[in-house]
Amino acid sequence: MSVMRSVMIAAGAGVAGLALGLVLGKGHVFAGASSASAAEPAAPLPDGAYMIVMGTVHDRPAFFSGYMPGLPALYERHGGRYMAVTGEVETLEGETGFQSIVLSRWPDMQSARDFWEDPDYRTLANARIDGEWGDFNVVLIPALPAPSE
Repeated sequence: MSVMRSVMIAAGAGVAGLALGLVLGKGHVFAGASSASAAEPAAPLPDGAYMIVMGTVHDRPAFFSGYMPGLPALYERHGGRYMAVTGEVETLEGETGFQSIVLSRWPDMQSARDFWEDPDYRTLANARIDGEWGDFNVVLIPALPAPSE
């Protein structure tokens, strides 16, 4: 299975889950079983988003000198936080087709989009793309609500 097909299946499942949550939660995301009574609505979808980058680096020296050093300040500028940066990908099912993953959390979907469209980031991304330093798939997904206590 290709990476794009896997991402599309995951995205479809996420949308289906969100739709189910909206139906079951009467306009709110269904967060699963909780101690709240059925008459109480689930918590509304909070601000928050995750950006998932799946990729394979082909030119490590260029990638690590021309792209990576500029990212931390841009993440900070837009409120992003690295949650995982790893080349240790354990495939439990399917075919990954990539060597590494970067998972980041953002205050909201718009903050992640603002990072993605920031002219300083586009300069880095264009250098990465034009230099053919690697192949990447990037998805942005809304965060689920925090579990209620």
